[in-house]
Amino acid sequence: MKRKLLLYISIAMIAILAIGCQKNTLEVEPKDVKFYYQDGIPALTVAKLAKEDQKLDQNIHVNYEMQTSPELLVAEILKEEADIAIVPSNLAAQAFNKDISYKVIGTSTWGSMYLTSTEEIKSFEDLKGKEIYTFGKGLTPDLVLRYVLSNNNIDPEKDVNIVYLNSATEMGPAFLSGKTNLALLPEPLLSLVMDKKEDAKIIFDLNKEWSSISGADKGFPQSSLVIKTSLIEENPDFVEKFIENYEASRLWATENPEELSDYAEELGIGVSKDIIEKGIRWTNPKEFSIEDSILEYEVYYNAIIDFAPNFIGGKVPGEGLYFKR
Repeated sequence: MKRKLLLYISIAMIAILAIGCQKNTLEVEPKDVKFYYQDGIPALTVAKLAKEDQKLDQNIHVNYEMQTSPELLVAEILKEEADIAIVPSNLAAQAFNKDISYKVIGTSTWGSMYLTSTEEIKSFEDLKGKEIYTFGKGLTPDLVLRYVLSNNNIDPEKDVNIVYLNSATEMGPAFLSGKTNLALLPEPLLSLVMDKKEDAKIIFDLNKEWSSISGADKGFPQSSLVIKTSLIEENPDFVEKFIENYEASRLWATENPEELSDYAEELGIGVSKDIIEKGIRWTNPKEFSIEDSILEYEVYYNAIIDFAPNFIGGKVPGEGLYFKR
């Protein structure tokens, strides 16, 4: 009888252990998270994270995937392929208005685009009749340029001729070769061009111009960190750790140019070591949290809705767009 009892107890314990092991196996099923971002300054803000590849959660692996084309990044968001991404801030609103569920976590880069020329241009009036080279048609660079021109009595359709190149990487060669002497250049490309072309000069800082027109102190949110809502809901601890580590990586990039240049080279980021080490123009490097910048986003989106509503999907997004801790 005792033997039977011991046998039953043993079987029961084995069953309990088996159930427990099965449960634990289900709980620790590994997950791959796709993080998409564009080459240039967005990639520099990610450099520390991507290079060190810190394990933020034992069951989650982050795949860092740098995109060289804005169009590819847009496609990944609209197809909901990205779990985390750095996107033009107007694209975040477009996705929201299409019921594609991402939350804006914070501002990766504030306005860092500059109208640059070798000519002596002292006022917006001097731009009339000029040909301006730019990039990102239908995205933030195009929008901000047109907004600033329009609010300085320059009709983008009639008073100037805007020529679009496929990406920011094409802007440098066009300017350096003399194909154009008036172009919209983002950092860090601006620093590269000014280093190689002595007579190049900043005509207008579009972030300052935007701030002056709109009243938004920090200027415009050029690109934003977004995270898929489902990831936030299903893995809140990982998301919190990721946000903290990304914010630290972003700030580290502004404070450690020499180490950043090494990381950038190893990761294949298209910014030369010399340019990074000499220093690039970081606008509002400490301002990241969306909770401290909702006003700037509201000003940005309200300006767009009056000027080019299709850029944000036809309406100003509601508070549901923003992630609040």
